[in-house]
Amino acid sequence: MLEGPEVEAHLHHKTGHSLADKILAVLAVFLSCVSVFIAVSHGRTMERLVAANSWPNLSYETGNQDDSGTRHDITLGLRNTGVGPARIDTFEVFYKAQPVHDAAALLKLCCNEQHPNLSTSTVIGEVLPARDTINFVTLPQTPADAPVWDAFNKERFAVRVRACHCSVFDECYVRDTDQPRPHRVDQCMPSQPIQYP
Repeated sequence: MLEGPEVEAHLHHKTGHSLADKILAVLAVFLSCVSVFIAVSHGRTMERLVAANSWPNLSYETGNQDDSGTRHDITLGLRNTGVGPARIDTFEVFYKAQPVHDAAALLKLCCNEQHPNLSTSTVIGEVLPARDTINFVTLPQTPADAPVWDAFNKERFAVRVRACHCSVFDECYVRDTDQPRPHRVDQCMPSQPIQYP
């Protein structure tokens, strides 16, 4: 029996690129891009949230009574009203635009007096926890020194302070009582050579 010539069947191979496959591939790439965008945005939001939860904010305070209200002490201090610790890198005190290098110089300049019971605290290099205060000048009232106390009680409102402080993430801010708000700086530098210790 004679066999006829073999005829090859030309079959069309499917490439797998149907319209549905293309749509699914584009959708997968799109969803991957959206996921990456969400992850990056979430990371930035978390960074800002962590920074906000550790942000220090210094405020200048002055008063003429102690916390109990029983003694009359004039105090000049810095309070950290923020939520994170503040590392104080520079600190300057001015009386009527003149810089002073310590509490005795301030009292001499403002009131032309010395006071043996004047208490002071160093500020530069201190880390002030959130909601804590450091009084850099304390002048107790005594009967013998009433004129000095009275003079300083009036003149304490002419004191200006400028402090540069940094957060735990080394984000630094200058707080100047002549300005309504602190402003961000790259690094802490004093505005002039005389600093309060």
